[in-house]
Amino acid sequence: MYLLCNRLKFIRNMGYNFSELQTLIRSSKDSRVQDWFFMSSPVNMMILILVYILIVVRIGPSLMKNRAPYNLKYTLTIYNIFQMIYNSYLFIMIWNETQAIRSLMNDDCKIKRSDELTLECFGYGWWYIMNKIVDLLDTIFMVLRKKNHQITFLHVYHHSAMIVISWVAFKYMGVTEEHGLVMALNAAVHVIMYFYYLVAAMGPQYQKYLWWKAYITKIQIGQFLMAPLYMIASTIKGCQISKPYTFWVTIHACIFILLFVDFYRKAYKKSSGIEHRKNTAKKCEKST
Repeated sequence: MYLLCNRLKFIRNMGYNFSELQTLIRSSKDSRVQDWFFMSSPVNMMILILVYILIVVRIGPSLMKNRAPYNLKYTLTIYNIFQMIYNSYLFIMIWNETQAIRSLMNDDCKIKRSDELTLECFGYGWWYIMNKIVDLLDTIFMVLRKKNHQITFLHVYHHSAMIVISWVAFKYMGVTEEHGLVMALNAAVHVIMYFYYLVAAMGPQYQKYLWWKAYITKIQIGQFLMAPLYMIASTIKGCQISKPYTFWVTIHACIFILLFVDFYRKAYKKSSGIEHRKNTAKKCEKST
């Protein structure tokens, strides 16, 4: 966690003792959110992620090894509808308040908000983090359905990293336009994703309507490009953006892009090549 490490270096240089170190790590950008659920210390967040990885990689598959997969059709239907509603709400509320373009037009690149409105924005950020925690159920359902081939490094890393990135930004950076842009775009993408999952969960007879799966991956790759591009535009404009936060977001965006591009290449380019060879073989058979 780059931002935490950056704080630790700063602390060592300033000569803080261990007690002061704990206080600084636990302190929030805005003291009003210090005691909000899950936000007091990074320890709770790291424990959650470690338990999640342990369950979905080791414990869950081991417990399900000699069991039949669960039929979660109705559970998944309710879950996907819930996620669509949840993410739609987040997108509308965060997008309406995020003023990314306007901030670039202002001389100081800052949006002035009242204390009450800032606290309201923190509320949206907190609900967003809670949604990233709810997203972990995606993997739990895969374990229960014995879809272990879907529990890839990309999947586990993505779900874990999104919690860490969101938590660190909320805790130490406060309300920023770049983080609001990331949250809004991510919520919008998840509305599309969970609609896809909803149709997929309805049964094999609906598979013919899922031809647009590859486009979801393209949209995901596109959203990961937006945050670095916005930060580059802000830097060119001369905006004062935290260098550690810029590095933090950019490095994770690059990792996500590389992983998703690799997934796209393996999942869609390879399958399209196989389909092309099958079609060619069929044409050859017909011509002989």
